[in-house]
Amino acid sequence: MQRSNKLNYIPAIPPTPPAWSVTARYYHVAKMQAKPIPHIILTIDAGGTTVRFRLECDGRLLHDDWSIPASPDGNPPVFLSGLPKPDIVVAGITKVSRPGVVDAWKHALDFHFPAAEHMIVPDFELAAAASIDRSGAVMLLAGTGSLACVFDGNTLVRVGGRGWEYGDEGSGAFITTEAVRRCVRSLDGMLPTAPLLNRITEAADTTDAGVFATWALSQADVDGRGFLLPLIADAASEGDSDAINLLHGAGGWLARLAHTAHQKIALQTDIIHVRAVGGLWETGPFIGDATVAALQKWFATVDFERFAGSHLSGGRRLAAKSDYLQPD
Repeated sequence: MQRSNKLNYIPAIPPTPPAWSVTARYYHVAKMQAKPIPHIILTIDAGGTTVRFRLECDGRLLHDDWSIPASPDGNPPVFLSGLPKPDIVVAGITKVSRPGVVDAWKHALDFHFPAAEHMIVPDFELAAAASIDRSGAVMLLAGTGSLACVFDGNTLVRVGGRGWEYGDEGSGAFITTEAVRRCVRSLDGMLPTAPLLNRITEAADTTDAGVFATWALSQADVDGRGFLLPLIADAASEGDSDAINLLHGAGGWLARLAHTAHQKIALQTDIIHVRAVGGLWETGPFIGDATVAALQKWFATVDFERFAGSHLSGGRRLAAKSDYLQPD
């Protein structure tokens, strides 16, 4: 990340007393020039469902974090005006592989913050910078989408997260898609009905397969690809076996993502350190317990921790170009 001239600006040096020697003057100037210049950093975490913002300077928040709904296509939202202009904008965005998404973000940042330096990275890289706290730890991200990643030195190695159509195993989108498919098959007469399927079709207020499929597409556009997850989590908490099995299956897939990421760096150890991030872990114990249980088939010890912080904390680390594994 190359800094612009603006970021290399050195504050005016206060006048030195005339009695100072030449050596003292040079020492004074060098000391002032070596002093770090505080930068205003705007961090954007643009996920599949929500776009979150943080504005800070030297680790001090200048404004309460705020959020707005994400656009379905991953393009940038309307930015809040009236805030201090940042020197650096770090944007972790989803759907970076979709045509036009990165270009749209570049255009928006250039338009709104023309004097700032811009960093656009995948949203999982922002999360990894925030959550990975030790060498060899695996970040296991599970929300609307899913993936696992681990640092090999300073290189971030990724597994999964290839989009809801073909990947995102174990994610909210994955669980919802499977539930919708079962409902359509049941309504078409290909599968027997079940309490969970009845619960979902009642929410759609239809027993027609075509109408239900159209409703599901509409809900995904409005509430995100994981729109059925709250309903399924509630059913699981009430003991619905199909809902529990769906969540357990998701945990198995998430464990496989973490295991594969761990294998990528060829660590010869029987312990795995997992840092779990994302909204999926907030749906109850079923997915987390299933993930740990599956990992215990491969590892004698599973160090599984939910990352309680904000992905937005990764922005300052990325902006500083620091070693992600070193403490702030």
